[in-house]
Amino acid sequence: MAPYIYNELQAKVGELRLVALQPGSNHDILRCNIVHCPLIDPKAAVKDERLPVSELQETLSDGWIVEQTLDGRYLFMSPRNSGTPNSWTHPDANFDPKAYELPKRSANDRSLWHVPSYDALSYSWGTTDNEEYIYVTDPADPLRPPSSLRVRANLASALRHLRYSDRQRMLWIDAISINQADLNERGRQVKRMSQIYPLSDNVIIWIGVESEDSTHALETLRYFGEQVEYIISHRWGDAPNAQERDWWRDGHTLPYDKKTWKSIISLLHRSWFERVWVLQEALSCDRVLLQCGRDSIPWVNVRKALLVLRQKTSVLPPDIRGRLFAYARGLMAPPLASSEHLLLWTRNQECTDPHDRIYGILGLLDPRIVAKIEVDYSIPVWKTYSRLVLAEKEVYQKLNMLNHCSIITRREGQPSWVPNWDKPIEGANTGYLSNRRFYASTRSGAVAKLIEPAYHLQVAARRVATICRVGHNLTGTFAEVIGEIFDWAPKKPRSDVYVSGGLSIDAYVEVLVRGRTSDRAQGNNPCPSIRWLSELLTQATANAELDEEVVRGFKDCFFVNECLFTTREGYLGVSAQGLLEDDEVSIILGCDFPMVLRPRGSNRYEVVGPCFVHGLMLGEALKPPLQPPWKDVLPVARGWALSYFINAETGELLKTDPRLGALPTGWEEVTTLDPFLPPFVFKNQEKGHISMNDPRMSAEAIEQRGIVLDTLELI
Repeated sequence: MAPYIYNELQAKVGELRLVALQPGSNHDILRCNIVHCPLIDPKAAVKDERLPVSELQETLSDGWIVEQTLDGRYLFMSPRNSGTPNSWTHPDANFDPKAYELPKRSANDRSLWHVPSYDALSYSWGTTDNEEYIYVTDPADPLRPPSSLRVRANLASALRHLRYSDRQRMLWIDAISINQADLNERGRQVKRMSQIYPLSDNVIIWIGVESEDSTHALETLRYFGEQVEYIISHRWGDAPNAQERDWWRDGHTLPYDKKTWKSIISLLHRSWFERVWVLQEALSCDRVLLQCGRDSIPWVNVRKALLVLRQKTSVLPPDIRGRLFAYARGLMAPPLASSEHLLLWTRNQECTDPHDRIYGILGLLDPRIVAKIEVDYSIPVWKTYSRLVLAEKEVYQKLNMLNHCSIITRREGQPSWVPNWDKPIEGANTGYLSNRRFYASTRSGAVAKLIEPAYHLQVAARRVATICRVGHNLTGTFAEVIGEIFDWAPKKPRSDVYVSGGLSIDAYVEVLVRGRTSDRAQGNNPCPSIRWLSELLTQATANAELDEEVVRGFKDCFFVNECLFTTREGYLGVSAQGLLEDDEVSIILGCDFPMVLRPRGSNRYEVVGPCFVHGLMLGEALKPPLQPPWKDVLPVARGWALSYFINAETGELLKTDPRLGALPTGWEEVTTLDPFLPPFVFKNQEKGHISMNDPRMSAEAIEQRGIVLDTLELI
């Protein structure tokens, strides 16, 4: 039988290929037609005419709040009154439901989309072992012999489970709908994923055939997901009409035996959960089903269940805790968390082609970033990675992608400023890289340009300190590395003063926990205070032993291939392994973390990696000292830490830095609902330009305040 020969897609009319899967029973030969159809964004999409959350909040009485859930619905909550259940309806029974109920898509909307009804398949390709053939027929020429396409075993199994017995089923399947041998077509179609999946009737996640425990795992996740809700501001609680109240609480024990936990971990180790590509497919729309054999459940229930279970650290078995921590990071894709969060996730996932660590998540990134990235599988992998760094610089005037660089994981022959997303990042506490809770360059815009043909990156930065001592490799929990921790502890904890002010013991404990303290939080915060941690460590050092209270206080302190360091200037920090004496700590404009750079002569530097340094995390190197009684606080909104200031004596809260003065003429600070930008941005009234960067923190403004910036060339 002749192999199927692809006809070229007509890009001008937005064509895609659909697979018309022919009916059959389980063991029948697989047959299909392949049809070309235009896929055009609807001119009159379903309009969301609901009030924005901020406006809806103003209609609520005191004590009520409203938030948006993962599937887009509005949830009304009364957290001050624990006896009042969460609700999908406004507490005012007379309030118009159209102002808050999620609009439903009508079947009539399909006529606006210029494409037949179809479902999009999300699955893992699997190996080339035991490939099968699917016969492709031409309905316009029934006498023409069918041709054949080779499909991998997992897809063949999916098609047998998905086909109807009495009618054809229209599907979009990447392995068939894209001519995989045509790199140009692959590139064009990859950038259309953000259309193809959302405009489908449903996304079907196929994770394989049922097994002995898969039905039990799915039923467990379905039921748990029905009991909880997760809102996009990273809070969770009871679902309206929950049968099992308080299952979301960390300390609440779940009625799960070893068999149940084993079934869940077995499910999470199926290949679909380990691949890069499939996440953007699953998160692309709200009509998604997860199917295992003949069993299926709504994907949103799985997503909610995994996100909430991840928070129940005290009840999770160790093996499932580790898997959930790694995987659930991807479930918090933008706007739930930063793009950096998503990129950390891709490093622990699998893909056949390393280009896909970027291409496989384009559908989840800011469209302004995606527009700057050409999908091209013919270029070196490192150049694909560099394009994301340069796109961030161009779109946001930011260089936060540098935070993903590591001299340990760097690809041989690639520039040091280009992250290697093909390897997991070194360091156990890399979560701080994705939390948007530190501003070492204090909302400054990057001043950078690419130097070709050398492919060096020229940046503006302040060189702050030179490393003079590097500790031993640290891997383990606080208790497991206590010898090194005692060795580095200040010798006079009640009197030694840190270079930027305050006690050295306070600086030390904040470095150990990477800023996970309650000191800069607003409202209730589960993290310990610096004062309490300092007292615990002072007592433990004096006694040269640990007790349960100390271990519990430092439960968030653990290391993987990391080291402590000090500088000649007196700063103390922590970073991944690979540091050397005489490496320098610099604050690069537009980069939220201090960077360790290695001098290579003639103002050229090699990027070693990001670090956490007490006294440099909140813009101290680029602004005058903050005078008492003012101190920094970092309330979090939509996943962004907002740089506010509180008067420790009066409690007065300022939303603008008292050291910077008024905004320049023509600028104003405004709110935005853009999911890829902070809640508050800066607008140039004359040009209408929106920027996440404070015009008072431009390079020129910084230098006018007497701070010297250098031009560095990253090689």
